[in-house]
Amino acid sequence: MANIKTNIKSIRKTAKRQKRNQSVKTTYKNNIKRARNSGKLTDLSKSYKSIDSALAKGIITKNKANRLKSRTIKAANKINKTKA
Repeated sequence: MANIKTNIKSIRKTAKRQKRNQSVKTTYKNNIKRARNSGKLTDLSKSYKSIDSALAKGIITKNKANRLKSRTIKAANKINKTKA
């Protein structure tokens, strides 16, 4: 455990940020899974919104956000193609 006050505060801040970031990550990952498995337009828009939200908060990079969107739409199209 840290002895210096600023280090103690830094540990508290890091723990708080980790918790916040983890909840955002969980949300966008769950939305992506739902969109990839169902292929519904509403699920796709939800996943896009949660990815954009994570991007705005700085949790994921711009490149990763674009990659996730691309792969999600590709998987959804594949499912829709097999259904039709």
